[in-house]
Amino acid sequence: MQLSDGVITLRPIAVSDAEAHLAGEDRELVRWLNGGRGSLESVTAYFEECAANWAAQGPQRTFAITRNDTLVGTLDIQIGRPFLAAGQADLTYGIYPMWRGHGFATKAVVLGCRYLARTGLAEEVVLRIDPVNADAVGVARRARFHYLRSSDEPGEGPLDWYIQAL
Repeated sequence: MQLSDGVITLRPIAVSDAEAHLAGEDRELVRWLNGGRGSLESVTAYFEECAANWAAQGPQRTFAITRNDTLVGTLDIQIGRPFLAAGQADLTYGIYPMWRGHGFATKAVVLGCRYLARTGLAEEVVLRIDPVNADAVGVARRARFHYLRSSDEPGEGPLDWYIQAL
């Protein structure tokens, strides 16, 4: 299963991507996504869970974002999360530092939405973004998401919710 726009490709993440992911992880990814620096063991275990979710058609789909077969980031789609309404999917992504500024995040979000529309897994996509993360807000706007609301949940902090119907 692959999706491409001719510039980037989304494919299911593989355990073999763990080392490349760690090499690309930086302070920004840790700050906005990971919550802590990964180790080869923790990333490998996580990617094994991701592969199992794909095999079981589970509630999480983790994609490798690639450019010419080089891992440039990841994209996660999750359905059935307690904070989501029925028919919604939560989408998160991270682009590695050397690949930022080329529009790959926006392209990945658009491809993730196309995946959800084709599979029927969701009717709406939600991006929950820390309002301080101006780059992510820009991605939401370029991908034509609309501001829905703000939240400030314990353990998550302030988040602005952007939504797009599929």
